[in-house]
This record gives sequence, C-alpha cells and structure tokens, in this order.
Amino acid sequence: MLELKFVASIAERDIDLLVMEELSVSTEFREWFSSRVFGEPIYQSEIGAWHSVSDAQLGESDLVFLFEAVDGPRTAVLIENKIDAPPQPQQGERYRLRGDKGLKEGYWDKFKTCVIAPSKYLTSSKHSESYDIEVSYEEILAYFQSRRPRDERFPYKARILLEGIEQNRRGYQPEHNEEITKFVSDYFAFASEGYAHLGMQVAKPRPAGSTWVMFYPKSLPKEISLVHQLTAGLVKVFFNGQAESFDALREKYVSKLPGKASIDVAGKSIAISTEVPKVDPLSISFPEQLEKIKPALQSLSSLEKLVSTNGGI
Repeated sequence: MLELKFVASIAERDIDLLVMEELSVSTEFREWFSSRVFGEPIYQSEIGAWHSVSDAQLGESDLVFLFEAVDGPRTAVLIENKIDAPPQPQQGERYRLRGDKGLKEGYWDKFKTCVIAPSKYLTSSKHSESYDIEVSYEEILAYFQSRRPRDERFPYKARILLEGIEQNRRGYQPEHNEEITKFVSDYFAFASEGYAHLGMQVAKPRPAGSTWVMFYPKSLPKEISLVHQLTAGLVKVFFNGQAESFDALREKYVSKLPGKASIDVAGKSIAISTEVPKVDPLSISFPEQLEKIKPALQSLSSLEKLVSTNGGI
C-alpha cells in the first residue's frame, strides 16, 4: 500500500458538511443528536439543515438544524463548529442573539445553541465562549464507531472525525486571508495616528470571516470594549456580562445617546450601537474605503467619550 496520509488536513468546513449530511439523511442521527442537545428524546420529524447561515448584523451560524419536536413546537439547534481556532469576540452571545431573532421572526418556537469540538478544545483556555450545550467530536466519533459493522460509510466518517481530533492535538494552523489581513493592518496604521486614544487591537493575520475590529481604550475598564463590525456597518460599545443591569444602564444612557444610536441586550451583555457605512474588507482596499472608515472612527470616539464621561457601568 502507498505510504500516504489519509487526508492532508481537515478544515472545519469538512466537519460541517459531515454533520450536515447526517442531519439531512439519517433519522437515527437526528434522534441521537437532538436527544444529546436537549437531554431527552425530543425529535419527531425533520424540517431541514442548513450550512453557513448568515445575518447581516449578527454574523454566521455554521449549521442550523430545524425539526418538529414530539410536543409540537418547531425547534432549532444553532451549531458552532471548532477544531482549534480561537473564537471571535462575543461569538457565543451572537449565536444566542440569532436564536432570539429567529423566535421573533417565527422561524422556530424554541432553540438551543451548541458548540461541537474536540474535547481537548472544550476544556482549553481557548474555549471562552458560552453555549447552551457542548458536544465533543469524541462523542460523535463513538456514534459512528458503534455502527461500523452496518455500513462502510460509518468507519469512513469516524476516520474523518479522528483526523480532526488529531489535528487539534497537533495545534491550530489558521487559514489566513491576505486581503482582510492587509485591510486590518492598514486600518491599524491609520487608527494609530489620529485615533490612538481608542486603543485598536494590534493587527494580526486573520481568516476571511474575521470582520470585527476591536478597540480597548485605556479610559474604559476592561469590562467595556468597542467594536467596528465592518460588513454589518455598525459600531458598538459592549458592557460585557451586564445583561441583568439593562434597566439601570438604559436609564443612565438612553437620554444621552448620540444620533440614531440604540441600547439593547446582546446575549449576556449590553450594547450601544450606531449605524455607519458598510465596509468590504475582502474585495476593496483600505485606501479606497477610507472615507467610510473615518465616520466609523468618529462614531467610536463619540461612544468612548459618552461612556468615559458618564462613569462606565
């Protein structure tokens, strides 16, 4: 036999599609997975499974699984998949916000957020985001391995998952995107000159989907951060972990908000948000979009001033 690796590398998308296939074609897997997520037999019939479901303001869910539950309601599981990549800021909370939005818009009647990943990742310091439930690759691997005698596809899928687990043990090798990495590097150089007080996070290599630019002004406590959501066209100040204080913070800030800014609960946090021009960091260079960046930085400065002069939280 040829001395070759089974597969050169496993990307998160490979695992996405493997899980999505089972959710799409296997009643047995749908029953097992939904029981694992909700802690009891709940599945009645399939509605569908979707990959890479995006919301312009709230970001992307890797997978969405929708089904009819035994007690009637349309039930969704919003699934984040990780092999070893660190989470994006507020990623877990944005999953919950997308779930809440689906409730309001009538796509489902109840939901849970779920992260699937190697067990080593789930117990590591990289896993800093909160989801309703965690399902390890090892559990899904065991599901496939227990069915090995039935069909050759089960050991094949187990082998894919095992490679993902081994890849996690070897360490994360991020898939950097040159365009967005260059864009954020140019952004950092510009912000460091005229807007140094905002404390933009140092530019590092980024994957294509990493479109949030974070700011940590020294004038604000560590529980408060600023963000420019490039593709969504929003700048926000986050009061991290302060959702239970919404009424008090709303009363404190609502009469002082600039322009069309709004204050809302964002998962376990509270966010003051302002619309700014949308930016395309993948297709258009930073210099070509500078006139869209300037108002965003000005809005961030206004939010920083608002919060710092009013004592933060």
